[in-house]
Amino acid sequence: MDKQITTSLPTETVFVDGGIYFDSLIKDIEQAKDSITLETYIFQRDSLGKKMAEALANAANRGVKVRVMVDGAGTPFWSTQFARTLERAGATTKVFYPFPWQLWNWSRSVIRASILTSWLHLLLRINSRNHRKICLIDHRIGYVGSMNISKCHLSSVLGGDNWRDTSVRIEGADLSDLYRAFELAWDHLPITERVREAFRHVRRNPMVRSNHTRHRRRILYKNLLRKMLTCRQHIWITNAYFVPDNFLLRRLQEAAKAGVDVRILLPKKSDVAMMPWASTAFYFNLLKAGVRIFEYMPGILHAKTLLLDDWALIGSSNLNHRSLLHDLEVDVLLSQPESIQILQKQFLIDLQNSREISLARWHILRPRYQRWLGRLLLYAKYWI
Repeated sequence: MDKQITTSLPTETVFVDGGIYFDSLIKDIEQAKDSITLETYIFQRDSLGKKMAEALANAANRGVKVRVMVDGAGTPFWSTQFARTLERAGATTKVFYPFPWQLWNWSRSVIRASILTSWLHLLLRINSRNHRKICLIDHRIGYVGSMNISKCHLSSVLGGDNWRDTSVRIEGADLSDLYRAFELAWDHLPITERVREAFRHVRRNPMVRSNHTRHRRRILYKNLLRKMLTCRQHIWITNAYFVPDNFLLRRLQEAAKAGVDVRILLPKKSDVAMMPWASTAFYFNLLKAGVRIFEYMPGILHAKTLLLDDWALIGSSNLNHRSLLHDLEVDVLLSQPESIQILQKQFLIDLQNSREISLARWHILRPRYQRWLGRLLLYAKYWI
């Protein structure tokens, strides 16, 4: 199957292959005329990172306004890597909530305050991470998904052992919500502005689903659960870190018992080694309710997509407590039927490369020590 998947309309292009995704992204960066706004959890110092940094520096050199924001946990050595190269070219870079002991990142922190105030704020927000992966170009092109800037996504570099991920390029849509989400993280706004944003109206079914306030987190999650309640055909989930809360768990079980085709695709192996063990703790109750569970076999599955009848999401959100309570995430609701059909087709292809977990054999496929450790991990589910 062609791994660059394009709709018949120019507004949405879905990517399931990192090589083609980054080729497209770099091409758009090279053609940028006005501005580039990049936000990523990981900006790795590897072959892909160097290529991206070069493209961004070249854009800044020709007068494009370039801003890059990385996360302090995902990219802990940003200030010793590409930051100076980009800044010498005219770009501006920041680090979202560096750990308090990352003194080398403090000068680029999004927090601007006295040393003591900054240290206390960073300590109190140590569990709040920026997990978004966004690139906005010239206010008309947006890239959103789950791909970090890392060669782990490149089949050509890893000999076919690349991560399985999904992202989307959007052109011609209203990207103002994506820009606003970025600005709120980029500038540590005064308390009055943050209070105003906290109570800003959230549309019932927005294209951009950004969880940058507690109010938005609560409303968007309720909307998702309500959408699952109205499903009549299928709920197809692809997720890298699956540690659901009781509300989601109950909704999936109820849907399966009502005859909805509920399938969950999870990684057999993960970049977070113990995450599949934690997910296993939910298998029995889900399988007993009629939910079908699959584990992806070829490599690491890192994609985060949701298919609820004719409703489809691509983004950075996992179905775990980190995404629900702590991390900044963003997902995009696909608008074109062709895009949704393509995502459905890819889901079925992924299932062909997976093993289905049956109620009779699930305990055999996971050694007993992994199941025990998985249950122990649930005591720390607030953090994972």
